[in-house]
Amino acid sequence: MIGTDGHTATITGDIPSMENVKLVAYARYDNTNVKIPSDVKVYKEYEEMLDREQLDIVGICLPYYLNATASIAAAQRKIHIMTEKPVATTLDDLNRLLKAVTANRVRLTTLLNMRMEPQYQAIREAVAAGKIGEPILATAQKSYKFGKNRPDFYKDPQMYGGTIPWVGIHPIDYIHFTTNLDYTGVAAFQGNKDHPDYPGCQDYAGILLSLSNGGATVINLDFLRPETAPTHGDDRLRVIGSEGVLEIKDGGQRIELISSASEAVDLQLPERKSFLADFVAELRGQGDHVLAPEEPFEMTRVALLAHQSAEQKRIIVL
Repeated sequence: MIGTDGHTATITGDIPSMENVKLVAYARYDNTNVKIPSDVKVYKEYEEMLDREQLDIVGICLPYYLNATASIAAAQRKIHIMTEKPVATTLDDLNRLLKAVTANRVRLTTLLNMRMEPQYQAIREAVAAGKIGEPILATAQKSYKFGKNRPDFYKDPQMYGGTIPWVGIHPIDYIHFTTNLDYTGVAAFQGNKDHPDYPGCQDYAGILLSLSNGGATVINLDFLRPETAPTHGDDRLRVIGSEGVLEIKDGGQRIELISSASEAVDLQLPERKSFLADFVAELRGQGDHVLAPEEPFEMTRVALLAHQSAEQKRIIVL
């Protein structure tokens, strides 16, 4: 494991319950954020760890602008990679990483783990089964509390990389995942209106994406959720099709289906699955990972171009 920024528990949290999987070494370890077993070797620099340890997988959760370089270092040593998203904060770094992964024939995944959440699995299954006909419009939301302890690198736009690549990549991904549609164009807007101490971090964004079947997607993001709110985040998704509507209700506790064939009903939700276990299963030849090999790169590319659209105030053809 490298670093303690981001969602480290998504990588390390399920290890104790997994068969023949062990955390053996940690580099760039900050023990104020993450607790590790006493027998885990700790390295100051990850290059030394990658050279000395015999690793099957490396997890990477550094300040976002550093993740691509660490992933390239792992790929060059033939180690599979599970990295925080975005996998890169610039298109140049994204291309360098893709070349390294391809040349060294390693598998890379990124923490687009919302695909494993029951509500998105259920919506994907319902769309694939034709429950709403052809998906035409999707609307999504991610609203978060900003909190009081955001890392200092959020103040620097080059280090942070943008709220659309950091937060917006989730709805960009799970709309693609649930509808099985690609993106063809993007227009986005963003800014910082309420957090002057963190000028590198956009605290709101709006994204409009065209879909490969001629439909559209609307996404809103913010770090403006009141601290008094009962939950840290408020995530929403609504998929409207030619014959019905699927919508997340009650904070993800249920999915409502309204269709031309029946009155409103709730979908049965599957059990939540482990993202790490799903990745390990593919490496063991026991099935396909929830993210295909090209998807971490393609979802990152779309998110980076959406951020670029907002920065340049123009529509970008994807």
